[in-house]
Amino acid sequence: MSIKSLTYVAIFGLFWGSIAGTAVDQFGMYGGTPITSTERSNAELRCMNINPQNSVDLEQIMGLWYGSEIIVHSQDFPGTYEYDSCVIIHLADATDQIRLSQANRGYGYGNQDYNRNQNNYGRTSTTQSSYLDSDEYPSRSVQSQQKYLRLIWSERDNNLEYTFNYTTTAPGQWSNIGDQRGSLVTLNTYTQFTGTVQVVKAVNDHLVLTFCGNDVKSSIYTVVLTRNRLGLSSDELRSIRNLLSRRGLYTETIRKVCNGCGRLGGSLFALLALLLVARLARGRGQ
Repeated sequence: MSIKSLTYVAIFGLFWGSIAGTAVDQFGMYGGTPITSTERSNAELRCMNINPQNSVDLEQIMGLWYGSEIIVHSQDFPGTYEYDSCVIIHLADATDQIRLSQANRGYGYGNQDYNRNQNNYGRTSTTQSSYLDSDEYPSRSVQSQQKYLRLIWSERDNNLEYTFNYTTTAPGQWSNIGDQRGSLVTLNTYTQFTGTVQVVKAVNDHLVLTFCGNDVKSSIYTVVLTRNRLGLSSDELRSIRNLLSRRGLYTETIRKVCNGCGRLGGSLFALLALLLVARLARGRGQ
């Protein structure tokens, strides 16, 4: 086989690897590519200038959302790719549960709800969040403003659970706390996300969330969600991309998911199973 042919095979292998598997696989690091000072500066600026929507009614956006497309704003294979999987996201308020856990466990992160060994889909966390330290626990006024929510990302037969905190004065910006857990964490391609999720747009039938990692090598990507299983129209998606561009988030790659909802069943089953396990675990802890 000629050198030219081998080169084509290698390029095809890299391309196929980028679109195979779950859509979330690629959202950790830049794949080992060295980061220049310009890229680092651009990533920081993009995270700062997103201008999240602060008039967010959190109660209205809780519940089930279906993925329409994932827009990658950082280094990736340019183009539009269709995935044969469906992304389903479930949002739920976790404020009462976490506050109760803090009160019962001395504001520690090692309570039963967060012990990764209590569940068959996680692992023990090594991350301690400083705001949960009893010596640095916020005042009552700050505590009353601080809320918590859980985001469960389900895809195919796998799932991923995030926990975020936010304040009532800035409900459109969520900061993750602790490690993610779930079956997707066990995949070799997954890197723990540390950073923020910003609500770019929240209306009745669709939700636009931008994940922005703290690490300079982290990807910046936006998840476009809808209440409608059939997805959003081309005009609606184009309008969302234009909105992101005005915020300095240019489209590098588009990953279309839930096309025709062909893989919806597996994602729903994984999500329902995780929610059931989580509810049983919380029930034992009360």
